[in-house]
Amino acid sequence: MKLSIELPEQEKVSKKRYLIYGLSIFICVIAVVIVVSLQILGNDWTNKMFGITAKETKTEEEENELKANFGTLFMNTVQGQDEEFAVSKLEEGKPLVYTDYERKENVTGSYEVDLHIPKINIQNDVIKKYNQEIQDIFKQKAESVLVTLNRNIIYTVEYEAFIENNILSLVIRSNLKQGASAQQVVVQTYNFDLVTQKEVSLAEAIPLLGLTEQDVQQKIKTDIQKEEKKAEDLRNLGYTIYKRDSNSDTYKIENSKQFFIYHQNLYIIYAYGNEALTSEMDLVVM
Repeated sequence: MKLSIELPEQEKVSKKRYLIYGLSIFICVIAVVIVVSLQILGNDWTNKMFGITAKETKTEEEENELKANFGTLFMNTVQGQDEEFAVSKLEEGKPLVYTDYERKENVTGSYEVDLHIPKINIQNDVIKKYNQEIQDIFKQKAESVLVTLNRNIIYTVEYEAFIENNILSLVIRSNLKQGASAQQVVVQTYNFDLVTQKEVSLAEAIPLLGLTEQDVQQKIKTDIQKEEKKAEDLRNLGYTIYKRDSNSDTYKIENSKQFFIYHQNLYIIYAYGNEALTSEMDLVVM
């Protein structure tokens, strides 16, 4: 008696399935190539190979030069063209930022002032709040100095504004020295999107410059840790130096309010004189 065994027919593989298999293998190969490239050749080569554009990392020398030149930026002007933006001005014929209050006076033994207090020339509720804050912080202080006698006060206010990436950035710096008291430097910045006509946060500005929040947060932490160490060393030598705490929430991106964009560089300012009687500040540049 012969046994008859029937074998199952071989399943036919469709062309569609072959295509899926091939595509999956191709994606895996590309992923492996990218990982190996990063490991062996580094980010720069890989970015060029795959057409990835990333903001160039500055050298320490370039960073130090930008920081050293920070004080030279203040010329009481606005840099950039505003004609292309459909904004309603408070005063036609004037730029988007102009000097609203200006005074230079020296009364021996009482005060010496050099004041250039700006106003943002835009009809907008956010800008209205900005202008009021500028008055409250800088003009009110100026007026109080001007009626103070025999206190030997030196008070200066200067500003600079920049228009880049559709963002108007205004930076104001004041310097106060009163008698034998410590010098106090205050820095306030205002960032406004001229297209959406809304306030711009640091988190919103970061991707406009080809940066990531992770990279920026790490750069802030690294720089502040360096300054914290320097300050600690100087205090150990007997100097009075503002104490940093690199673990403070102050240095989180969401709490970093003082920043501006200039020549596609991101400046983040920690001006300790905004809250304390000191002229010290830390500047992070990317």
